[in-house]
Amino acid sequence: MKALLYAATVLLLCIQNYAHAQDKLNVKFGKIEPADFNLPDSGYLKGADAVYLFDIGKSEFNGNSKGWFTMEFKRHVRIKILTTGGFDAADFELELYKDGTDVEKLLDLKAITYNLDNGTITQAKLKDDDVFEDKQSKRVTVKKFTLPGVKVGSVIDVQYTIASDFFSNLQPWTFQGRYPRIWSEYEVLLPEFFNYVLLSQGYRSFHVNKTGESFKSYNVIQSEGAGASQFVNVDSRVFTHRWVMKDAPALKSEPFTTTLANHIAKVEFQLNRIQFPNNPPRNIMSTWPIVVDKLNADLRFGSYLYKGNNWLDDDLKPVLAGAATPTEKALKIYAFVRDNFTCTADYARYLTEDNGNALKTVMKTKKGSVADINLLLVAMLQHEAIEAYPVLLSTRNHGVTHEFYPLMDRFNKTVVLAVVEGKSVYLDASDPMLGFDKLSPDCYNGHARVITGAGIPVYLEADSLMERKVTTVFLANTDKGQWEGTLNSTLGYYESLDLRQKIKAKGKEQQIKSMQNALGETTMLAPEFENLDDKDKCVTVSYKLQMARNDEDVIYFNPMLAEGYKENPFKSAERLYPVEMDYANEETYVLNVEIPAGYKVDDMPKSARVKLNDTDGMFEYLVGVQDDRLMLRSRLVIKRANFSADDYQTLRDFYGYVVKKQSEQVVFKKVAP
Repeated sequence: MKALLYAATVLLLCIQNYAHAQDKLNVKFGKIEPADFNLPDSGYLKGADAVYLFDIGKSEFNGNSKGWFTMEFKRHVRIKILTTGGFDAADFELELYKDGTDVEKLLDLKAITYNLDNGTITQAKLKDDDVFEDKQSKRVTVKKFTLPGVKVGSVIDVQYTIASDFFSNLQPWTFQGRYPRIWSEYEVLLPEFFNYVLLSQGYRSFHVNKTGESFKSYNVIQSEGAGASQFVNVDSRVFTHRWVMKDAPALKSEPFTTTLANHIAKVEFQLNRIQFPNNPPRNIMSTWPIVVDKLNADLRFGSYLYKGNNWLDDDLKPVLAGAATPTEKALKIYAFVRDNFTCTADYARYLTEDNGNALKTVMKTKKGSVADINLLLVAMLQHEAIEAYPVLLSTRNHGVTHEFYPLMDRFNKTVVLAVVEGKSVYLDASDPMLGFDKLSPDCYNGHARVITGAGIPVYLEADSLMERKVTTVFLANTDKGQWEGTLNSTLGYYESLDLRQKIKAKGKEQQIKSMQNALGETTMLAPEFENLDDKDKCVTVSYKLQMARNDEDVIYFNPMLAEGYKENPFKSAERLYPVEMDYANEETYVLNVEIPAGYKVDDMPKSARVKLNDTDGMFEYLVGVQDDRLMLRSRLVIKRANFSADDYQTLRDFYGYVVKKQSEQVVFKKVAP
């Protein structure tokens, strides 16, 4: 099952409604009864801070006085506040755009807070002075308001219209969110000459999903100059689509989630084509070949990547000293950029400057955005006849991209694909901790595009990453009645990356202190970090151990020390969307401990081996006694990173078993003299 259920269709029609078995809600703004303060006794509402009683939206087109069309988006939402934690449901922010004479306007805003006091409904109305305007840029203004008189138990009623000249992106609609929704409805009415692509996602089925067709005459006012104008009637078929989702639970963030934006039930629209009767079609949505051509000609992207880079001759000579093969050159160029340039913005698709000197500026200042740095890396590699291209991707926290449509706002990062002596390698020189041919886990988010040719699709999947960790512990008795020994742990690459970042941020001493705290009463001595500065290798952590013992009649000993799972990472009883780990994983732990002199093993865990879905993983816990030593081998293998919601309970039970097994103790009992 894919992490995201995406559908893409050409939108022609659609729609639906609220409460119980009905298909249509009979609600009006300002009409509320005491019974409306009561909530149904439904499990998905328990523990909620606020509940959307209903949220109803509608988008349609009308002729305007500019000789064209205006899109009107109307919304009516009613919310009940259940706890103080739900007060922010009474805060609204509405973005309005302006570009020349094209504008968006907020119209007919009405908002009331209702409270039920001793059976009597009181109300507090939003005043004009309660609406604030935040001009974020020349093009974007945000209208902000908070409902007055809100307290626990309040019901808020809000209605407004946004009139927009921007209908390339029709208003989207989300059917789920932070708070549960009893009824969520959206209706779209489209004239036949506007052709949209519908993008839908989510895992819940609709209570209503209907299409219909009607006719409408649109009145358009066209200016004829000198103050004269004429009315033009445009007749059109109108395609209607109506969706309703009922009883949608809150979508809450869980561990191992890229972003909830990937899983929330919603519909979005992209204008694909405009075609009026007796006129040729005008295509709006682009294609990947066209996008690639435009990007490679764009001063803010590829215009100077592959030509006119003789200015790099002198800069690259000292960098490439001693390099003979393409591999040696690529390694030196990558290390030079990574180690000498500072990234000022982790997310960027384009060069910061658009004057043709952007790459020279980055080279001179030794700093820039992730796009600045990685596009310079492309230019440097190409300068040395090493095939290299930019790759556009979306990081995991930004959401997935769309395979079929070049929706550029879905991409937020530029990295590099290089072909070095026949081998394809991915590079990101903006991260000072990354080795050659390594990307951070947040880049493994599925579909990405190499900006060359027709735009080559590549798939950076977390399932393709396998993180391996091996830990060995040796403990022997001492004359002081304690155990002494060593621990050696070779970390996986990304755990090594995490360790390097922690040490860089807080220092080695703080990291050692944190490791000592995890060991509890066991003392750590002479810690060492091998390969810490070699970013192409995994780090090995090693140190000596001293474990004091209370040599009483019975000694309890957890052979996993600080290495085992202490709690199940999957705490929720159920999960509504997939599990998305950063990578597949293999952890091996080996212990060899000398049995205390004068003691025997009285009880120890049973060996076990279990599988996860037959082929998705396994856990083995093998323990035994040989001569005077107790030996343990614990191995956990998770062969893929992504699991569907249907697999959640199996995965949760599997990890529950691992936690239980790794918490079991060995009992040493003193032998009678």
